[in-house]
Order: sequence, then structure tokens, then C-alpha cells
Amino acid sequence: MDHEVLEHIIDGRQRPKDLPFSLLKDITENFSDDREIGHGGFATVYLGVLQNGKTIAVKRIRSNHSINETLFRREVDTLLNIEHENVVRFLGFCASTNQIAIRIQGLKEHIYAEVRERLLCFEYISNGSLRKYITDELRGLEWNTRYQIIRGICEDNDMMPKITDFGLSRLDEKSQTMSEERLGTLGYCAPEYLRQGKMSFKSDMYSLGVIIIELVTGQNAPPNKNDNALRRWRNRWKKTGKETQLAYQQVAKCLEIGLLCQEIDPSKRPYIWQMIHDVREIDGPNEKISNAYEHTFEQISPCIEDGMLGIEPLELHFPFALNKQMSCALSLTNETDSYIAFNVENTSPLSYCTQPQKGIMPPQSKCNVDITLQLQGKAPGYMHRANELIVWSTKVNDCLIVEDITTNMFINEAVNVVDEVNLDVCFDASELQEASKKSSEVSYLRILTCKAVSIQLVSNANDLLL
Repeated sequence: MDHEVLEHIIDGRQRPKDLPFSLLKDITENFSDDREIGHGGFATVYLGVLQNGKTIAVKRIRSNHSINETLFRREVDTLLNIEHENVVRFLGFCASTNQIAIRIQGLKEHIYAEVRERLLCFEYISNGSLRKYITDELRGLEWNTRYQIIRGICEDNDMMPKITDFGLSRLDEKSQTMSEERLGTLGYCAPEYLRQGKMSFKSDMYSLGVIIIELVTGQNAPPNKNDNALRRWRNRWKKTGKETQLAYQQVAKCLEIGLLCQEIDPSKRPYIWQMIHDVREIDGPNEKISNAYEHTFEQISPCIEDGMLGIEPLELHFPFALNKQMSCALSLTNETDSYIAFNVENTSPLSYCTQPQKGIMPPQSKCNVDITLQLQGKAPGYMHRANELIVWSTKVNDCLIVEDITTNMFINEAVNVVDEVNLDVCFDASELQEASKKSSEVSYLRILTCKAVSIQLVSNANDLLL
């Protein structure tokens, strides 16, 4: 019966409502690891499969987080009243509280502990989060796709992007993980809410601004300089021959709108109609650059230094093998007429050895860097790891020597542009899977052997307790 109710909610025949914990436990196979499709700072998302084969996303708030009950109910009320094509459909919630008896060694009486379950259910979006596709300007989705998503969010066009979770991050105000550092990482909530608990439609504009910046740059923090993001996009376009006046102006305007939405003073943030007007003014008829912006392209673009250190590949592939060193080659290319200093920084808990780690590249030169992963006794938790290494680079004079290169030199550089390129790592698990298969076969044989011995030992007693 519970399955049928949820099916009717998905079909639109019933409104979202409270759902029993037993149902959500059943459709997620008791919240098994195999059903996990995502996790965040205070919740894990599971794939729920109904009897008719339809799927939903079940967000389970971790029990060690002290979610404010008033805020939880308020958020549920808000979700129940939202019906918008660009917002992920809310399907129901669960607020269950039970007591369990815990026996303490040495005591006759049990201790009764309260176990709270707070869950939210949404439609399942098969393409997943945009985070899987949006990286920095040098890779990931092409600009035209990102721009159409931005327009879709603002104008409800055919892209149909889906937004969710702003409210869920606000729920976590009393969480054990909500330190100042944690709030900075979340980054989507307006400062007036974080400091004073004040909310308004201008707070939502702040969140929208964060999304726009993230779509343009791959980061939810504002860029240090708009010119840097523009320069990186130009570098990518030149490689593919896709640079146009229209694309350039779209990037520039989206950066401007995104930063304006994140003004500290809410009154300085734009209204949504102003954003739509600005976007349409750039595109003009038939998505061609407006006459009002056409003359600015040649004035602005030459001012941007687009000479960057070429880095290939941006995703390093290691053939993973247990207890063996694994190596991958990185190619650096300086096609400029300047000297460029570089430094490869390890940002991962894994032990990478880089040779050379730093250097100075003359004009029109190449350099190969060998990156070696030290012996690993077990597989990493994630076989695809983002931002494992950073390549810093900046123009220098020819008097600098390698020994003078430090991380602070790139961070504190005030004159020349500093590039910061993140490198991802992907492990080829084919050898690991083969080793795991052999290990499983050995373990299975051992289990059968142990059982056979156990049977032999107890057979005389006619007591086969396996």
C-alpha cells in the first residue's frame, strides 16, 4: 500500500506527504552502499527503486547532526508549496523518532537511546548533478552549453535545469560541522542569513549568483580577476577555433551579473528581470551580438594576456596496481616569447613524487614531468579523484634561477598573471579488479575448507552448527 501511495505521488495523482521510514528503508535496500548516489556535508543520497521500477532520490540526514526541528518543518512546508519546472520535484518526507535499548556491560538495566531519522525525497535526475560536468574553464562543458543552462535558470527555456538543496544547506545551522571553514566551503548562502538569519528574495539572488559564477569558472568562489576567467576561456577557444565576439561578451556579462548578485549589500543585488534584460541585450536578434556591444570586443580583448602554459593531459591516468609504483607523464609547453616559471603542488593525501617539481621554461620550449604514485597497499576510496595536483605558472625574467621558485612566489605575485590549473587523477582499476577476483576466489575456497573441517569435527556429535 505504501509503495502504491508513493507511485501515485510520482505520477502526480497525489500530493507529496509524510512517508513511513520502513518504506524508504525498503526501497533503498536498507540504505545499502550499493544504492548510494551522492553525499554531502550532512546527508547521504540513496537511489530508491519502487516495485514498478520507478526511481526516486532519498536524502537521509545523518543522525549525528542536530538539525533544528523548526527549520526542518519550515523547509518541508516550503518544499510542499514549490511547483516549478526548474526545481527538482519534492515527493515527500519522513520524520521518525524511535527508542532503542542499549545494554551496557556490567549493568543490569538497559539505557534507552533516541534515534531520529529525517529524510527528504525528490525526483531522481538521471543525468546527475551538474558538478559532474562543470569543471574549470579549460575542460568540461563547452561554453555554449553552460550559457544555455544559465539562460534556462533565468528564463525557464528548453534547457530545463533543476535546482535544489539551498534550503537544505540552511537547515544545518546547528550542525557540528558548521564551523566558519565549513560555511565558507558551502558558499551558497547569503551573508545576511549566515550572520543574522535574515532571508529575502535578494538572498536567493545571492545563491543564483554563486551558481552563475560556478557555471562560468567551475568554482563557487568569485574569481580574483575577471580577466583571468576570460583569458582561460580564450585559451580554450583558440585551441578549438571556437572564439567569437558573442561568446566573449557572454562570458564577460555572466561574470558581471554573477558578481553583482553576490554584493554584500542585498539592495545592490539585481532583480531577476534586470538579469534577463542584460542577457537579452547581449544576444540581440537570433542570438547575434548586439550593436551596443559589438565595438567593445576589439577594445577589451587585446588587453587580456592569453599566453598560458600548455598542460597536457588535465586528467592523469594511472594503471592502478597494488604494491607497485605507478607513473604518468605530464607535458608542459611554453608557446610564448617569455620565460615561465612553474611549480607542481601535491594537494592530495596520496603520496605523489614529481620530477621535476619546479622549473623555468624558456620561450618556445617544452618540458616533460614524470609523476609517480608511491606503493599503495589498498585501493583509494575513489577511483576518480579531482584536484589532486596543482600546476602554478607565471612569467618571470631570465635572471631567476630554479632554487628561487617557491609557492609564495605565485601566491604573492602582484605584477604578472598567475595561472592555477588543477589536475584530476583517474585510476584504471582493471588490474585491481582481477586481483580482487582472485582474492575472492581464494577466500571462498578457504571458507569451504573451514566449513568442511567444522562439519568433520562435529559430525560425531550430530550437531552441524555452521
